[in-house]
Amino acid sequence: MNVQQLLDILYPPGGNKHLTPDQEGIVRHPSGPAWVLAGPGSGKTEVLTVIVLRLLYVDNDPVQGARVPPESIIVTTFTEKAARNLEDRISQHRAKLVAVDPSLAEIDISKLRVGTLHGLCNDLLQEFRAPNYQNVRLMDQFEQALFVREHMSLIKQKNPLAEISFWQQFPWMFRPQQWKPTYTNPPNRWNSTHALVSILNRLVEDRVSVPGLRATGGQLHVLADLYDEYVEHLINNYRCDFSQLQARFLDFLKTPVGRAFRDGDGTPGNRGIEWVLVDEYQDTNPIQEEIYFQLADRAPHNLVVVGDDDQAMYRFRGGSVECMVTFDDACQAFLGIPKTNVSKYDLVDNFRSHSDIVDFFDEYIRAFPVMRKPGARTSKPSITAKKVVPHTYPAVGTLSAGKLDDLADAFAQTVRGLIDNKIVNDPSECCLLLKSTKESPHNAGKYVAALRDQGLDVYNPRNKAFAEQEEVQGLLGALLAVLDPNRRYAADPANANMIPAGEQELRDTYTRLAAFNPDLAAYVAKATAAISAHPGDPLDSNLQDIAYYLLSLEPFSSWQQDPVRRVRLAQLTKLLEAYSSMPVLDPTTGKPKEMVSKKTGKVVGLISRGFLRASGHFPGEVVGAWLGSFYHLFLGYVLAAGFDDDEDDDVIVPPGMVPIMTMHQAKGLEFPFVFVGHLGENPQVSASHELETLFSAYPANPARAFTRAPADERAEMDLIRQYYVAYSRAKYALILLGTNSHFAKKAVPLGPVRNWVRHLTQPL
Repeated sequence: MNVQQLLDILYPPGGNKHLTPDQEGIVRHPSGPAWVLAGPGSGKTEVLTVIVLRLLYVDNDPVQGARVPPESIIVTTFTEKAARNLEDRISQHRAKLVAVDPSLAEIDISKLRVGTLHGLCNDLLQEFRAPNYQNVRLMDQFEQALFVREHMSLIKQKNPLAEISFWQQFPWMFRPQQWKPTYTNPPNRWNSTHALVSILNRLVEDRVSVPGLRATGGQLHVLADLYDEYVEHLINNYRCDFSQLQARFLDFLKTPVGRAFRDGDGTPGNRGIEWVLVDEYQDTNPIQEEIYFQLADRAPHNLVVVGDDDQAMYRFRGGSVECMVTFDDACQAFLGIPKTNVSKYDLVDNFRSHSDIVDFFDEYIRAFPVMRKPGARTSKPSITAKKVVPHTYPAVGTLSAGKLDDLADAFAQTVRGLIDNKIVNDPSECCLLLKSTKESPHNAGKYVAALRDQGLDVYNPRNKAFAEQEEVQGLLGALLAVLDPNRRYAADPANANMIPAGEQELRDTYTRLAAFNPDLAAYVAKATAAISAHPGDPLDSNLQDIAYYLLSLEPFSSWQQDPVRRVRLAQLTKLLEAYSSMPVLDPTTGKPKEMVSKKTGKVVGLISRGFLRASGHFPGEVVGAWLGSFYHLFLGYVLAAGFDDDEDDDVIVPPGMVPIMTMHQAKGLEFPFVFVGHLGENPQVSASHELETLFSAYPANPARAFTRAPADERAEMDLIRQYYVAYSRAKYALILLGTNSHFAKKAVPLGPVRNWVRHLTQPL
């Protein structure tokens, strides 16, 4: 089978679907590094799918030659959901090929290495039993914060002057209401923890030279020591975080086993890695970049990166758009390939949006002077609209009002009208995009209230109100009713600094639920009686057992049928599992406590936080030390962290609900009607920009050091890109929401100058 035969099977001549010449050109890319610049709605996922199929099934192409074994192909995506989507498309297209040639079924596509880079690093380190990743638990964000809070000397020490001196080097890691360098006390412990976690992660992700920091002296020397201390704690406690996971994988690739995995051993059964395909490359960070180039180090260096620098949105998570913008420089730095020899492909045909919408967002990104500066974005043609819309109408409009209350009402009435007039089939087809969806009066709160006044349900999983939800508070309150039933520990003044704000609200929610659910109240009473009957003894159930039993009772069992409540309860049980898995530390040695068998006197394991023992002094509750840790570490984190809800990976938006999303959340999605608010925003330099500026002076690989724009310009470019992504989500209509004062001011979402947007939109 050659490439043309493959394409004819996937897209029969005369059919409705086919690849464009530009898409086909990428699919036919012969070998070597390829730089694919894919604009919004340009079909990049389909192109990636067909490239993989070409590698697997084409066997007599004069350029490519023989088929590539599936285990020799690595494909990385930004999210697990995107990986599943890609795998589904590959399977669907494979079925067409096998129907024509049943012998192709012998190719086992389950051996393809498809997933997020983090997931693939974890799987490969385990598969090849890498010495630096044996018997290691990979910590999520929550576990990492608890680990740093408990182990790091900066957080634990009793030397406030040393803490203040350190944080004065990094004042921008805290919001003004959290801490200022002029304060005479150090930051709050949890605020310090979150700040230190961010810095430790960025040291790895940005490929910072720790010896370079140490040589500078001062607080940067202290930071270098803290990094070494953190790595030592991770090794001693058999833990790893997601940043360190990448560092360990990069180290693995440089070992003999890692090189054999990458390069093969010369036998037909181990040809090594022959192709590396990377989706959403614009959100890659420097350590990920180095991993990809290590994987593609063997000639002819088949590394295909796909993305759009105009849609880079994850600098706050360590993403460096410079990796995408300067990919040709990286090929020269890592592989010695001249920049002129790097194949570059543009995908500029947009199949998603009405032509007015395409013209609007394409002109928007080009209108700002900062985006025309050297190195701001790659050189590429304008986006071209290809979607056929049967009716001619102005597809980009504005909706304004004097006050936010009136604007929210007008928005909700517009959505109601679209539904009632059957212009949309379901409320989920109308999406509101905001920079923040926290349900406060100045963010999403008024929009949510207005929609509900119109009888519309709202789906808002990023509202930062996880701990305020009834089901979350109810389950936590029920746990407290079992473990500290009379609130004796929480009410003791000696324990006041251990009890987080909001604890009483959890109990009140449980009390209200128990009044209407007798089985719930009966179980809590039975559990506390059992604890009272065995003072000083280990309990038969651990923390997770109790939580799961509570979930089997009403109202939790019914709530799990609700698509939104179900996801929240699942997230809470995941947090409880992570907390329960962490070992209890001995306050004297700082090492995990060991569990000793009473019968044999031998160590049988480590005591985890999920292990429960009844108090010998206060009947009906568990031991005070455990309660103190649960109140301070677990509840303190959950109630203060401002969690987003987890999102159901299988559901974009539940039917019957109007989605309110952040622009980051909407990345990769599309909706028939998109409303965009928060038009009065202007750029702000963030901690991410400041860290980049500081760490840019200490590259671990000077040959790949970035020359970055000033922090204020990077902040402006990032905000422009956020709204570019928001504007390019719409299929049939894009409506900009703002108060009259918003439209009168100069603000990034409204273009580079005042009234810029007025000339390109139609008032509603």
